Amino acid sequence: MSYNSRVANLPLTGVNDTNDGGPAPALTLITKICGGGSCPTVYSTDRNTFVVQGYTVTAETAGFDLPTGEQLVEIPAELLAEAVKAQLANG
Repeated sequence: MSYNSRVANLPLTGVNDTNDGGPAPALTLITKICGGGSCPTVYSTDRNTFVVQGYTVTAETAGFDLPTGEQLVEIPAELLAEAVKAQLANG
Protein backbone atom coordinates (compact mmCIF):
# COMPACT_ATOMS: atom_id res chain seq x y z
CA MET A 1 0.00 0.00 0.00
CA SER A 2 1.37 3.44 -0.80
CA TYR A 3 0.41 6.93 0.21
CA ASN A 4 1.24 10.02 -1.77
CA SER A 5 3.69 12.62 -0.54
CA ARG A 6 0.90 14.83 0.80
CA VAL A 7 0.27 12.42 3.64
CA ALA A 8 2.27 12.87 6.83
CA ASN A 9 2.63 10.15 9.42
CA LEU A 10 2.32 12.63 12.28
CA PRO A 11 0.95 12.10 15.77
CA LEU A 12 -2.38 13.74 16.56
CA THR A 13 -1.78 16.51 19.07
CA GLY A 14 -3.96 19.13 20.66
CA VAL A 15 -7.14 17.21 19.95
CA ASN A 16 -9.94 17.43 22.49
CA ASP A 17 -10.87 14.04 23.91
CA THR A 18 -14.44 15.17 24.45
CA ASN A 19 -16.83 17.75 23.13
CA ASP A 20 -18.53 18.34 26.45
CA GLY A 21 -15.67 18.26 28.95
CA GLY A 22 -16.66 14.77 30.13
CA PRO A 23 -14.50 11.65 30.25
CA ALA A 24 -12.67 10.41 27.18
CA PRO A 25 -14.53 7.77 25.15
CA ALA A 26 -13.95 4.07 25.84
CA LEU A 27 -12.61 2.49 22.63
CA THR A 28 -13.37 -0.98 21.28
CA LEU A 29 -11.33 -2.34 18.39
CA ILE A 30 -13.44 -2.98 15.30
CA THR A 31 -10.76 -3.82 12.74
CA LYS A 32 -7.25 -3.09 11.54
CA ILE A 33 -5.39 -4.21 8.47
CA CYS A 34 -2.00 -5.25 9.79
CA GLY A 35 -0.89 -8.24 11.77
CA GLY A 36 0.65 -6.36 14.66
CA GLY A 37 2.00 -3.09 15.90
CA SER A 38 0.53 0.30 15.17
CA CYS A 39 -1.36 0.66 11.91
CA PRO A 40 -4.57 2.18 10.50
CA THR A 41 -7.39 1.05 12.79
CA VAL A 42 -11.10 1.71 13.37
CA TYR A 43 -12.57 1.74 16.88
CA SER A 44 -16.14 2.15 18.12
CA THR A 45 -16.78 4.19 21.25
CA ASP A 46 -19.19 4.04 24.15
CA ARG A 47 -20.69 7.28 22.76
CA ASN A 48 -22.00 5.64 19.56
CA THR A 49 -19.21 7.19 17.49
CA PHE A 50 -16.05 5.96 15.76
CA VAL A 51 -12.39 6.80 16.24
CA VAL A 52 -10.05 6.29 13.29
CA GLN A 53 -6.31 5.84 13.55
CA GLY A 54 -4.60 6.62 10.28
CA TYR A 55 -2.19 8.91 8.52
CA THR A 56 -2.56 12.61 9.21
CA VAL A 57 -3.18 14.77 6.15
CA THR A 58 -2.54 18.42 6.84
CA ALA A 59 -5.45 20.74 6.15
CA GLU A 60 -3.08 23.11 4.39
CA THR A 61 -1.93 20.40 1.99
CA ALA A 62 -5.51 19.28 1.32
CA GLY A 63 -6.68 22.85 0.78
CA PHE A 64 -9.11 22.89 3.70
CA ASP A 65 -9.71 25.32 6.53
CA LEU A 66 -10.55 23.10 9.51
CA PRO A 67 -11.95 24.24 12.84
CA THR A 68 -9.78 23.96 15.93
CA GLY A 69 -9.68 20.40 17.26
CA GLU A 70 -10.38 18.67 13.93
CA GLN A 71 -7.87 16.84 11.75
CA LEU A 72 -7.98 14.98 8.47
CA VAL A 73 -6.99 11.31 8.67
CA GLU A 74 -6.43 9.05 5.69
CA ILE A 75 -7.20 5.34 5.96
CA PRO A 76 -7.15 2.63 3.31
CA ALA A 77 -10.52 1.99 1.64
CA GLU A 78 -10.28 -1.70 2.54
CA LEU A 79 -10.12 -0.76 6.24
CA LEU A 80 -13.35 1.20 6.00
CA ALA A 81 -15.02 -1.66 4.12
CA GLU A 82 -13.91 -4.16 6.81
CA ALA A 83 -15.16 -1.84 9.57
CA VAL A 84 -18.59 -1.63 7.95
CA LYS A 85 -18.75 -5.42 7.58
CA ALA A 86 -17.74 -5.90 11.22
CA GLN A 87 -20.36 -3.41 12.45
CA LEU A 88 -23.09 -5.04 10.39
CA ALA A 89 -22.12 -8.48 11.67
CA ASN A 90 -22.21 -7.26 15.29
CA GLY A 91 -25.50 -5.54 14.66
